[in-house]
Amino acid sequence: MDPRLKRDQTIDFKRYYLYGFFINLIPIYVFYPIRTIKTIQQSNIGTSSATTMGKVFAERIKAEGVRGFFKGVGVYGLGSISGRLVHFSTYDALRDMVYKGKGSSVGLGWLENRSHSTINALLGTLSAVITSSFMIPFDVISQQLQVSRSPHFSTNNVTQINNTSPTLKRAISTATTSNQPTYIVTPHNTPLTPNINDPHLHSVSLRNNFITRLKPKDVPLHHFLYRGWAAGLLNTISFFPAYFFTYTYTLETLQKNQHPGVMAGAIATFTSAPFDVVKTKIQIAREAGQKELRWWNMAASIVKTEGVKGLFVGMSARMWVIVPLGSLNFWVFEKVRDWSVVKIPLKDE
Repeated sequence: MDPRLKRDQTIDFKRYYLYGFFINLIPIYVFYPIRTIKTIQQSNIGTSSATTMGKVFAERIKAEGVRGFFKGVGVYGLGSISGRLVHFSTYDALRDMVYKGKGSSVGLGWLENRSHSTINALLGTLSAVITSSFMIPFDVISQQLQVSRSPHFSTNNVTQINNTSPTLKRAISTATTSNQPTYIVTPHNTPLTPNINDPHLHSVSLRNNFITRLKPKDVPLHHFLYRGWAAGLLNTISFFPAYFFTYTYTLETLQKNQHPGVMAGAIATFTSAPFDVVKTKIQIAREAGQKELRWWNMAASIVKTEGVKGLFVGMSARMWVIVPLGSLNFWVFEKVRDWSVVKIPLKDE
């Protein structure tokens, strides 16, 4: 039985969800700009654009200002808070069952006599796998918005390409940052005068069915929303066992001043970095065919163009997000859990 819960105590999950929602809002907005930088860094792999944090930051500030770092924050916030609550409530419920000797009812009876480190690592990973599948659509949409171009269309960085077909003019964005050209395909002999009312020249927004603006026409909606699922699953599997094992081991074996959350976050970020890069590259792709969106093909392409180091692009930015949150994550979890504990009447034996 979990020593933290008495026989007459249980968790009120309504309180758990309510407290968890509000306490997770601030970290999302504080760290989202760094997440945007990481996404842009990884999207620039294989291009002439910068992949260092400082240059990406300067380019985005120059092109779009501070607002450019918060594209998609609403979508991501909704998914992140919901996903985090699903993650920790699943983890806590499963752990409670294992400690009370009821793990066999959900196929986890073999965990009941294991060490705390093993229980935490395996249950944390299992609940994270469930959460990862839930989070994929939110990741896809928010990252597509993060790399979308500025609404302020400029003709200074435009090249005209004559097109003999009667196709109406349309914008083809070839870059995720402002320092690469945008090509306008026009009918033959059509003067290059961008129409500011042309919806194709507008940035991606949350209005006017924004998902159809993001989604390639030849890709089914469910394929689009769940692209990168396999890479995301591998990212989760490579992250959470290292995270939970390191956290529990450090907390139980080493001194408390060793900051177990920091160590756990740093180690897990490194072990999962390659899969995070591959996942991001797949999720932000606009026109790649399905074959190219397979994670092993994407990984091979990155290694071919950038070498193994390409699989670790954006890791420093990711560290700046995960390591601080690693210190706060379990503190938040424990506090929300403590605030949600209520007493229940015991049945007469």
